[in-house]
Amino acid sequence: MTVEQNQTTERGSERIVLRIPTDFTAEEFARLCRVKPGSSAFEEIEDALPLIRQYASPKAIIKWANVDRVADDETTIEGVTFHSKVVADKLRDTPRVFLSVVTAGDGLERCGEFEGDPFLNTYDGALLFHASMYVVNYMKEKFGFDGSSSLNPGSLPDWPIDNNFALFDMIGNVDEIGVTLNEAGYIKPWNSGSHIHFSGDGYQNCSLCRKYSCVGRRARFNRAEYIRIFGTEP
Repeated sequence: MTVEQNQTTERGSERIVLRIPTDFTAEEFARLCRVKPGSSAFEEIEDALPLIRQYASPKAIIKWANVDRVADDETTIEGVTFHSKVVADKLRDTPRVFLSVVTAGDGLERCGEFEGDPFLNTYDGALLFHASMYVVNYMKEKFGFDGSSSLNPGSLPDWPIDNNFALFDMIGNVDEIGVTLNEAGYIKPWNSGSHIHFSGDGYQNCSLCRKYSCVGRRARFNRAEYIRIFGTEP
């Protein structure tokens, strides 16, 4: 099943809705879950996989956007100004970016077969990671855009979670993929994420996050970079 068969495009606004395939083998999904073949957890995945394929509904929306202006700690994208030292630092020489919202969906939660399943969060986390990588690969294959570097509202105090409201407004009609924001700006369903993707060396906000013991860490803390951007010791 090709990428083109899993996406719909609104050409006028350069906004693309992706319905992401879930035709995993047990081995592929186990890798996403960080489970070793032959383990008891692998057997659980094998048993659950037919239902996961049937009910999982990962989706994404991506949208091109122009970076209008970067000055000091202000970055204006499509007329919307964000106040963040990190965003300004990373987008200073970037003319265009991709905005995205990615979700594992709530298909497994709505399936009664997974009620009380201790692996449910693991499955949803694996689906979100799969969907996120699918989006990055789509941007590379379709547009030749290396969007492996990304900025995420709420992952650093410098760019708090309430920036999701402006980001969602810029993307538009995000509830089309079943995603909403609560009053504080957190995304529902919970296994979802929002991003500004830009070309670079694979930057992740984890590299500037001081939650050193975070189990979700995807990059080592970079003390020198933290001092350069924020002008203070961590």
